[in-house]
Amino acid sequence: MATYIMRTGRGPGGTELGYIASALIVAAILVAILYIGSPILQPLVIAGLLAFILSPVIRRLRNWGLWRTPAVLLTVLSAMAALIMVSTTIVVQITDLADELPKYQTNLSEKVKAIGGSSFTSSALNRASESLKDLEKQISRPQEATGSKPLPVEVHQPEPRGVEAIFALVKPLMAPLATTGLVVLFLFFILLQREDLRDRFIRLAGASDIQRTTLGLNDAAHRLSRFFLAQALLNAGFGVVIGLGLWAIGIPNPALWGILAALMRFVPYIGGFIAAFFPVLLAVAIDPGWTLVMLTVGLFLLTEPVAGHVVEPILYGQHTGLSPVAVVIATLFWTMLWGPVGLLLATPLTVCLVVLGRHIKALSFIEILLGDEPPLEPEERFYQRLLAGDANEAADQAEQQLKKLALSDYYDAVPMKALLLAQADAAHGKLRRETQTDIRDTIEEIVEDLDEFGDQTPAPTKSEAKKEAARQAAAPEEVADRSETPLPLVPVLSRGQLPDDWQLPHPVLCVPSRSALDESACLMLGQLLEKHGVGAWVQPFADIASPKTLRIAVPDARLVFLSYFGTASKPAPVRYLVRRLRRLMPNAKFMVGFWTLGEDRKKVEEWTKAVGADYGVTSLKEATAAIVAEAGGSKVSESAPPVERAA
Repeated sequence: MATYIMRTGRGPGGTELGYIASALIVAAILVAILYIGSPILQPLVIAGLLAFILSPVIRRLRNWGLWRTPAVLLTVLSAMAALIMVSTTIVVQITDLADELPKYQTNLSEKVKAIGGSSFTSSALNRASESLKDLEKQISRPQEATGSKPLPVEVHQPEPRGVEAIFALVKPLMAPLATTGLVVLFLFFILLQREDLRDRFIRLAGASDIQRTTLGLNDAAHRLSRFFLAQALLNAGFGVVIGLGLWAIGIPNPALWGILAALMRFVPYIGGFIAAFFPVLLAVAIDPGWTLVMLTVGLFLLTEPVAGHVVEPILYGQHTGLSPVAVVIATLFWTMLWGPVGLLLATPLTVCLVVLGRHIKALSFIEILLGDEPPLEPEERFYQRLLAGDANEAADQAEQQLKKLALSDYYDAVPMKALLLAQADAAHGKLRRETQTDIRDTIEEIVEDLDEFGDQTPAPTKSEAKKEAARQAAAPEEVADRSETPLPLVPVLSRGQLPDDWQLPHPVLCVPSRSALDESACLMLGQLLEKHGVGAWVQPFADIASPKTLRIAVPDARLVFLSYFGTASKPAPVRYLVRRLRRLMPNAKFMVGFWTLGEDRKKVEEWTKAVGADYGVTSLKEATAAIVAEAGGSKVSESAPPVERAA
């Protein structure tokens, strides 16, 4: 049965089950290939990352007039020379450390005996002493000293001579040399055949839209090159600072720990702790007191935050483009798959995948899964909170955005768009009337929670003002274009600015035309009008749901506003409702909010005339401005937007 479902996609879930099964099979095959092919894939990946780092250098040499092949040779040979120099330094430092480790271990044992009284400190130092012992064994592997025990009898093969001796000496170096040779070979190939590889990738990724795919790949390659080069320079600088700091403090082998710190900065979150472990351990071992320990810990505690929170944002922005969860999962995945190499390559590899997913449509799911951009748009998240009835979390999200937006701008940008999504679901029969009523109740709770906010754009903070000034200096033309059409300000009216016939508790009546979703929009509009000095009453949808139950709470209102989320070509429900209300309120003017029409002003005029209304608007801010202008008459500022009247 299971085989049948897998093959046909039928059964519970149907096509979805078959799709998931196929995806899991493909994922399992890819993981198996990555694991089995690691001896070849690891050098290839390292070469690819090095190619991103070295590409800006090659471009600079090409701009200076050097041909491509000499530029590649010069760059790769320089990188190899730097790598050989670093490797030689590591070997020399490790050899020196092996000679000194027994003395450090003895000092640490004496410190354990001297402290003795504190069980916690003694236990920690004992663990540190054991760590030094393990490190000593790994580096020097000394032979065990003979004591009073009987000597074991061992049979040894004769010492290798000639070719055998050379082979025994070279054998441990075969694997690293082979890996290094493959990395260099792949690196030369990638840098020399860059255009050919790009064309082949375009053919695979998006030959149907070559222009878009080419632009995406060029942008992705440029961003990755700058990012990895900046990260490599930053980590190298971090290692130099750590090495010099440890040298000044007096920690042995500072060059070794500086190189380790530079490498460990590629490891997210825990890299700094790993880099600090052995220097701190040596400080405990060589210093009878605790001064060196405190200085070493202070060096890492000062340098890591400065590098991560000050220098990184200056070099390549605030973040890598990965979500924190993606960083952790990627680190675990690549470490389990490729061991220490995977630990170092996890973040760079994942960054590459996310950038490709951002620019190539076929890989967009990777950016959604691993990127740090919100997976849902603000209105989609708000709609999800409405469906869940979570008014508190929706209000929290609103308060964050209201730090930069006026209340009317926020209502139009997020809740109104969320209600449009709800209307689309309702039109397809996916949203029951009971659920629409629940959404209306949640909106009412959110509106009450946001009542403390005014309908004015908040003043920018000092940091935001600096960023805006920098943006204006960098792109004055763009700023000039934006300044040509400033947003109109909606004034706040006082009681004395209202005409005599508007001197009522609620001169505006907000009426939902079709559903509880319309009532939700009326609640937001009513709050905005109150903040601008115009009282408004929101009529419950239950009071106008049918002609038999039609009840009007404020029959003397001067203006009736009708909310309409429908998409029909002829808004008949609004036309009939306007007719009935005109008979009850002959002296009132009528305005309709056609929320689904957007910026289609011609359609707004047609619908306004068709329903027999006086005005038509498409946003809460426009409705607020028009009603305030109507209420204030000639006393309102000329900056108020014009009112759309029916022909």
